[in-house]
Amino acid sequence: MKKLALILAFSFVGMFAHADTTDLQTNQDEVSAAGRTWVCGLAFKGTSKGLKIIVGHFKTVAYGHLKCKGLLGKTYSQRVMVSIGHHWIGPTAGIGYFKMAGVSSEISLFNKHPEAILGKYLVAQGEAAIIGGVGAFTAVKVGVPQIAANVSLQLLKGFGVQVGIDGLHISAY
Repeated sequence: MKKLALILAFSFVGMFAHADTTDLQTNQDEVSAAGRTWVCGLAFKGTSKGLKIIVGHFKTVAYGHLKCKGLLGKTYSQRVMVSIGHHWIGPTAGIGYFKMAGVSSEISLFNKHPEAILGKYLVAQGEAAIIGGVGAFTAVKVGVPQIAANVSLQLLKGFGVQVGIDGLHISAY
């Protein structure tokens, strides 16, 4: 289903790829819709904890600062909460408790403003630590007409292991 959505999204790129030079007001900051492409970075700190082997609860919650830049140099900045692991049943296996600090980069195409980056993503992630460790995730969001991809690396402190596919939610706070 996701592959079909990606194919359809790329098929309709010509319809949505026209330049729009309208300025938008978001949280008193000026942002531009020109080019409809935003590159963003996110530094975050949080925790991952739980017990889940297909059924159970393993959740990651982190807080950070999202900073984006458009093609014409306009900027957008927003404090965000990132949470992963919304469903009690799903293709995830994990046990443990981690404190983490990480960085993430994202590119978002065909959206009118960077607030479109907020929302729900499909994420594949893995974490492992014995006292110290590393984690990573990659997330995608496909909507009409937006396409966004996110890649993250984390340094962990704690004990456990987690791997799986789940939902990721980025929200402003």
